[in-house]
Amino acid sequence: MGDFTYDEDGNPVPRLDECYEDRFSDYVDVTNPFVIKGDGFDVTLSLSRGMLSWTSVSAKVKKSKIPLPGTAKLTKGTVDLPLKDVYGVQIKRKRTKGQPEGEGLCQGFIVYTYYSFGPNCWKDLVIDFDHPSESLCNKYYDGIKEFITDFPGRPHSLKIFMQTHAGNQNGRQLFINKILPMFKGASMSVDFLEIQHSEHVKQEMIHINIDDYDCIVAMGGDGTASKVVSGLLTATQNRNDVEVRQGFTPAKPQMPVGIIPTGSTNHIARSVMGLADPITAVLYILLGYNVPVDVCSVFSEDKLLQWNFACQYGFGANALQYANKYRRSLLPKSVDAAIYKASTKKKLHPYDCDVEYIPAERKRREDSDRVCLQGCSVCWNEEVKEDEEEECLVQPFNPLNNSNNSDTFVDLSKDESPWKVCKGSFLQVGLFCIPARCEFAPQGLSKFSHLNDGCMELVLVKDINRKDFIRFLKRNGNSKNQFDFPFVEVIRVKEVKFRPRIPMGWKHTDRKFHEIQYRMSKLEKQASRGSQVLELDDEDEDDRDNDSMVKSPLDEMSDFDSEDEDDDNSKDSKAGDSRKSSADSNRSSQKQYINNNNVIVNSAHQDRVLIGPQYRMTFAEQDRMKRKNKQIKKEEKAKAREERLLRTKWNLDNDLINKHELDFRVHHGLLSICGRGIAPDSIFQDYGCLPITR
Repeated sequence: MGDFTYDEDGNPVPRLDECYEDRFSDYVDVTNPFVIKGDGFDVTLSLSRGMLSWTSVSAKVKKSKIPLPGTAKLTKGTVDLPLKDVYGVQIKRKRTKGQPEGEGLCQGFIVYTYYSFGPNCWKDLVIDFDHPSESLCNKYYDGIKEFITDFPGRPHSLKIFMQTHAGNQNGRQLFINKILPMFKGASMSVDFLEIQHSEHVKQEMIHINIDDYDCIVAMGGDGTASKVVSGLLTATQNRNDVEVRQGFTPAKPQMPVGIIPTGSTNHIARSVMGLADPITAVLYILLGYNVPVDVCSVFSEDKLLQWNFACQYGFGANALQYANKYRRSLLPKSVDAAIYKASTKKKLHPYDCDVEYIPAERKRREDSDRVCLQGCSVCWNEEVKEDEEEECLVQPFNPLNNSNNSDTFVDLSKDESPWKVCKGSFLQVGLFCIPARCEFAPQGLSKFSHLNDGCMELVLVKDINRKDFIRFLKRNGNSKNQFDFPFVEVIRVKEVKFRPRIPMGWKHTDRKFHEIQYRMSKLEKQASRGSQVLELDDEDEDDRDNDSMVKSPLDEMSDFDSEDEDDDNSKDSKAGDSRKSSADSNRSSQKQYINNNNVIVNSAHQDRVLIGPQYRMTFAEQDRMKRKNKQIKKEEKAKAREERLLRTKWNLDNDLINKHELDFRVHHGLLSICGRGIAPDSIFQDYGCLPITR
């Protein structure tokens, strides 16, 4: 992979600008002898070429004692290290006890760089150039420092949010021993903050000045990264006076976000960097590598809930609940135990829901990235042929290749609406802006998703027997296509509306329902709608006409009563005065349920019960009341139990959200995350998912 970065459209561009090299064209090369690992070398600093080279002065030294750093090349015994791979330089001094930093006897200068430790993996490398002359070392120090200080894209001040309880809870020790020395070597200004509670990041983002930092860093798992991203994007919208509502166009932050993975699940970091290595993530931050990523906005009841990358409903949320339960007792294998527990339940409960979505237009391969630098592991291994006219990754996404589509998909093209509806019972519903790679799925829960194509992958797993569903789970851990099943649908979408379906009737008696109150509320709604229509149609009419045309619900109820009374009088015209007196008593008994404000207090029929000091409940009535309350509590528990079986929580970036009716919308390249994507020579090791499940 060459040295590149991305523009706003996600296209790779050379990372080092030619005009930046022209600034140092007048500098003269400097060559002097230094000692590296006990051997003598002639070290040459060429700022015009942006290169630091060293050649052994002894013919006996044939093999270097240090690994080949960065993208350096070894030609005829000369190592050429590009200065773009150097993130820090310092003067090496020997200090006595009590001397502060920056003072002491000069022993040379130190160069901080990195070396490749495999596909997608980098390790930090410190090279000591020993020489006793301080003036000579300052020449090299000043030249390298001037070159890397103004290098485009590199941050100088960081804001770090660290979750100390993430993963194995060793984040603080890792930061002190490994990460902090790297920041000091790069002369980086670091503002460090430990997260104390779930709203800490959101509150801190409101009070800090974003312009004081060049990069915001999240140190933790997916939950910490999601909170930092949500806080940054929300603060950016408030800063630019953007009205946050459904269908809005968000403002793009001017700074990237760095993710140092230390959690138990690191879907976001693995999708952007290829692996969950904290040192590699720190090197990406220091060297200024970043890639644009699509972000999904989640709305609940027309209110922004948060920003996310991967969302799951159904089995994914159930497995996360078990993982949180087993996190303390089975920390190394908590995810395995959670998946095993969720898949071996007595019954796999499907969830009835309606999914509305706007399909995205598929781009042809020649129109998109030809080398696919957006993190899709499958496209790395596919050869780009000139004569091919098939769409990029059409086969996995085409719903026509799967069976049983006519029962679940409804096309609304006749109404000229971009929305389509999918109704049915599903074991899992997934929305992915990123591949969502993890240990359970090395190539990703949605391996065909790209990082920056402006689309989401809607994955629908229909209700199926346990055996076939476990086959689907196992394929997430190997190189086979987990979507190559007739019960799995994958659709590329722009927007999604998710609505669970709950049956209206329960298997128990609802004792709080009153039919007359229900009718009265219905009449009030009709009256309010009628009054609104009359105001729109007849704005110039008098208020008396409007009052005469629209009746209040109490008047309509009185009309109903009068009609019933007329019918009774017509049928019983020969009745005596005793019948009339009984009708008068009935009307008077009905009026006692209406107070002075014409509000019905209790319209349901109730038996007359004596109250006050003159009446005392009998033992039979007390026992009857206890049995009634006990039955009501039992029915309420049964109702709550049935609701839990009919719906579950949402898993938003491995964070459980107790919301159900959500709206999703993807935003193309809204955020830049420190990383370089996936290397073309990446090797994905198969994961033995559920080996003992039958």
